[in-house]
Amino acid sequence: MKRKAGLFLLAVILAVTLGTALVVSWQMYNLVSRKQANQIDNIQASLGERFHVFEVMLRSQHVRIRDHMAKVLPLIAADIDQLSLRPDQLTRDQMDAMTKKYGVEDIYFIDRSHKIFQTNSSTDMNMQFPESDFTRFLDSVFGKDKVMGVGIDISDATGRLNTYIYYGPAGKDYVIETSTEIQSSLEQGDFAWMSWYFFPPPNGSNECQVEKKCDLFSDALRHNEYVRAIDVYLVNESGGWSLLHPPKKLDPAIVARLVKGGEYQTTSPDGQLVTTYQHDASQDEAAKDDPIVKRIVINEITYDVSLARQAVIGVLGYSLVVMLIALPLIFWLASYFLQKQLLNPLFRLRSQARAIADGDLDHAIADTGRRDEIGNLATSFATMRDAVRRTILDLRETNASIERFVPKAFLSIMGKPSIQSVKLGDNIRLNMTVLFSDIRNFTGQSEQMTPDENFAFINFYLERMGPVIRAHNGFIDKYIGDAIMALFEQPDDALRASLAMLDTLAAFNLERQAGGLPPMAIGIGLNTGSLMLGTIGESHRMDGTVISDAVNLAARIESLTKTYGVGILISQNTYDQLSDPKAFNIRPIDVVVVKGKTKPVIILEVFDRSPSAEREAKLRTRDLLQAGIEALGRRDSAAARAIFEQCLALYPGDPAAANLLKSCA
Repeated sequence: MKRKAGLFLLAVILAVTLGTALVVSWQMYNLVSRKQANQIDNIQASLGERFHVFEVMLRSQHVRIRDHMAKVLPLIAADIDQLSLRPDQLTRDQMDAMTKKYGVEDIYFIDRSHKIFQTNSSTDMNMQFPESDFTRFLDSVFGKDKVMGVGIDISDATGRLNTYIYYGPAGKDYVIETSTEIQSSLEQGDFAWMSWYFFPPPNGSNECQVEKKCDLFSDALRHNEYVRAIDVYLVNESGGWSLLHPPKKLDPAIVARLVKGGEYQTTSPDGQLVTTYQHDASQDEAAKDDPIVKRIVINEITYDVSLARQAVIGVLGYSLVVMLIALPLIFWLASYFLQKQLLNPLFRLRSQARAIADGDLDHAIADTGRRDEIGNLATSFATMRDAVRRTILDLRETNASIERFVPKAFLSIMGKPSIQSVKLGDNIRLNMTVLFSDIRNFTGQSEQMTPDENFAFINFYLERMGPVIRAHNGFIDKYIGDAIMALFEQPDDALRASLAMLDTLAAFNLERQAGGLPPMAIGIGLNTGSLMLGTIGESHRMDGTVISDAVNLAARIESLTKTYGVGILISQNTYDQLSDPKAFNIRPIDVVVVKGKTKPVIILEVFDRSPSAEREAKLRTRDLLQAGIEALGRRDSAAARAIFEQCLALYPGDPAAANLLKSCA
């Protein structure tokens, strides 16, 4: 134990030595970083002041262009009227002649749907402006006979500054827009001599390189040893555009962060360069009415942090040299001790934890025999593994038991991952098919059996029918004595399940007859409609159920199977939603007003499982019965009566034709 303590003490000495070196290095780094931060703040302030000078120049040029356009835009509208042409009828030569005549770079005609329908710029033809503050501004220009402007903005196509002026001729359904590039028009303005400090001179002159012009912003690069790049961005709806290097754009994610936070910083992959982005908020109040500074201004400064890093590296390097010379043996001993006594056991525990997390609840836990903290931890971990195993097994058994009362299909339809997420009042509206089935004359038969025999019989019967329903994508909502209520998302599944239930019943009856017992008969009713599926009850006792008039109608239809002596009855709603009704043997059997209803309901018999001779007779009259039902729907009782009498002639004694014949009255 003393040896362990000694090695641990040596390790602490090593950590303290390294920690001291790190603290000293960090302090030096902070000193250099604060110096750089002060210089960056000075550069930001200088950029702001220079941009204000830039604004004065832009503002003057905007006023000059606006005053010129206030004169020529009404003249352009007058020229179009004199030509007796609509703007979209102007030829390219006529458009070019207008631009030369009035000293305009680009002319656009915008209709009330905010679409450019005529222009001398082929790239912008048929451009559609989305709904925005700009389109609402356009709506205010139509028909006002007034020249209006939105100030200076950046062209999405070139990334250069343009000024845009609009005019809505009286009585016209279009707006005339002119676009003038600032750089090309500045040579004729009041600040032509000053524009060279911001924009390159014309005709490819090299005065920028010779006389250091065109760098009112970027001259900060020559006066600061840390700065590597400078840029200024103007932000509009399409993004942040560089004023110094058009058409360069700023990353939209950075623009979004700056609009919210005001400042953002990134570091190059090698860690040498730091780029600071800052939102110039000094003009926010003036931006409300000023056409020049409506947009957000972002300053970008990239500077080198290598000096601070070199100071840190120097101190760390000296410290490492000292440690490498004086403490190699101590470092090795401490590392070996930590690896053997602490890290390796912890790595083993981590590997064992991962195996248990992957489901191996029988995975062995090492180091439980150690008589120290690691041994105690391993023993506690083994105890936790056993407890988790018991809990998971209990949960599996509990979930399996719960699924017997709450079907997985119910939870899936409700969008619930498990029973724990179900709350009282959860509900969803769906269009589903409801199936009701009931054993015929079960009450009389149950009186001849003891209670135990009744339960045994019902469970034996339901154990046969439940899998049939699930095999056809349905789920049982509830048992009502010997009756079954099931739900299906597709009516075809419900009808196939009904036929399969009759097949299962036939096999069930063969077993009963072999035992000397009488055969059983069931009736099945189907109806399709909108229903509410959800939970009802109270906080300590609730149940999943279905509430709908469609459910009641399905129950009424099932009860009518006894009246008509058939196995399966479906409603017209279910028949209409079958993907292919002709795939089944279905015929109308009556038009009735069921209990609790005021409107007549068409019910249909599914006779796929009828005896062959009876099925052939019903097939002969199926189409005629359907035609008679359609005649009744048209209130043509005479035609319907004739059809049903024809059916009786083809199939004497047919209860369906006889019942429907009565409906003709």
